Order: sequence, then C-alpha cells, then structure tokens
Amino acid sequence: MMKNKFLRYGNAAISGMKGFGWFGLLLLSLFSDKVLAISSPDFWLAERGDQKLWLLGSIHVGHEDMYPLPSVIMRCWQQAETLIVETDLNQSDTASQQSLLSYAMLPDETSLAQQLSSSLYQRTIQTAALYQLKEPLLAKFRPWFVAITLQQQAIQQAGYQASLGIDQHFIALANNKQLAISYLETPEQQLAYLARLDDVEDDFLESTLKQINKVSDELPDLIAAWEKGDRNKIQALLDDDDTSPELQAYLEQHLIKERNQNWIPKIIAQKSQRNFMVVGAMHLYGHDGLLLMLEQNGYKLTNIPTR
Repeated sequence: MMKNKFLRYGNAAISGMKGFGWFGLLLLSLFSDKVLAISSPDFWLAERGDQKLWLLGSIHVGHEDMYPLPSVIMRCWQQAETLIVETDLNQSDTASQQSLLSYAMLPDETSLAQQLSSSLYQRTIQTAALYQLKEPLLAKFRPWFVAITLQQQAIQQAGYQASLGIDQHFIALANNKQLAISYLETPEQQLAYLARLDDVEDDFLESTLKQINKVSDELPDLIAAWEKGDRNKIQALLDDDDTSPELQAYLEQHLIKERNQNWIPKIIAQKSQRNFMVVGAMHLYGHDGLLLMLEQNGYKLTNIPTR
C-alpha cells in the first residue's frame, strides 16, 4: 500500500521531471543569449521539401485560464496529421509500474536516511510533512524520486496541474480526433536519465528543497511570461544560484543535448507531411537546441507571430 500511494504521486511528478532553477518544474529554460526571436507564446514552422513541422514550446504544468490558446496555433493544429510529443506519461500498466519501481527504489539494504547527510535528511522530512508525506513513506525511495514528488506536490498546492500542461492538452485533442501520436522516447528512457544522476543526486534534492518555497510566488509569473513570450522575464525567473555546477552540467549535457540529439533522427524520419510537435520549450534553443539542429538538417525556420 505504501509503495502504491507514493507511486501515485511519483507518476504525476514524472511529467515535471526536470532539475535546476525552474528546470525542476517546467523543462522551460533558455541557455543561450543567442536565441532566435520569440513570439507569444513561442511558435515555429520548420519546412523541408513537402514536410511541414510546427513546433510549440511547452510548459508541462498549467491552469484552465491558459486556454484557449491563440487562434493561429489552433489553425495550424487543425492541419496536422501527426502530433509529436516527448513521451506517453499516461501509461499505468503493470510493466510501467514495475519499471518505475526499479528506478525509484533504493537497494533493499539501504534507506533514505542512510543515503543522505543528517542535515539534508531532516530538511527533506520537514518539507515532506508540509505536503502530508510522512517519514515512513519516503524511507525506501531514491533522492531524485523524492525530489520530483515534492515538486509535484508544491505545484498542485499552488493550483497548477500536469494534466493542464500544453503537451497533455494536445495529447487529449489528438485522442479526441483520433490523430496519430508519435513519441520521441519512452517513459523508461526518461526515468533512466534521473536514475543516472549518481554523484549529483543529492544535489538534485538539495536544489529542490531550496527552490520549493518559491513555487506559489514565481510559477504564476513564469507562466505569464511564457504566455507573453517575454524571454527576459523568463530568464530572470529561471536564473538560480541554488544548483551546483556539477548538477547543471549533467542536466545540460544529458537532459537537453543528448535527448535532442536522439530526437532529431526520429523527427526527420516522420512520414507524415504535416506534423505538430510539442516539447519543453528549453529543447528549442541554443547551440544544442532543436531549432538549430533542424536548420542544420536543411529545414527552413519561420517564427510565427501569435498576437
């Protein structure tokens, strides 16, 4: 029973799977000042030959007031033959549960109290208590899993839901119209990135505990900035000194660059001529961003104004 209850929190938290600053909440980070122009919200068309690919930078949590989205986005959506998203986070079969357990749980002979320093453990327990998560519930789970679960609880307490995130919104629309959905990776592949945090796993939890009290104050501002396409405001909210250089390096290398490199061949190989892609906005920008990678692969990019 304890595992099932905790996994119920954790499955939802995976949709907020991220790590430094607001990276831990939204997968929305701009790593380079040399980004292309941003619209409101950021929306692109990539074209190569007869293939059209609309790209919408996503926020993975949201509220009802974010909808409806701008009419320009929805008109393009109506032309799409395939929806491309990061992964299917709605899997709830036994195999998926077992896979999550294999990544999320500590070895049998280890407890969270043994894994963490005394100070970090006590702060974790104190923070968990604020979200009605009792100490025995945490005892056998890895620090990264505890961190994203606390993040998700803080997001929900602030009035936001993963089910109202931009990607989940379009998945629901695609299911309603029986549109094909193409997934860039499996949930297990996403979990594996967090399971490989290793030496920076405690840093991940430490950073989460430092940032979590900012959720209710800063998350509304961040979503408003995303809706307006205010890159400077987004960057100001995302900048954070709470993340260790080692953790930031891991996240930039593996959760951004490596995943983008893995996605590009799958995006290019789409057989549909009109594809609509929704991925975390941080994946679009910078030297390792999808926009530049697509351009390097012969796509013509157009930023579509949505105001």
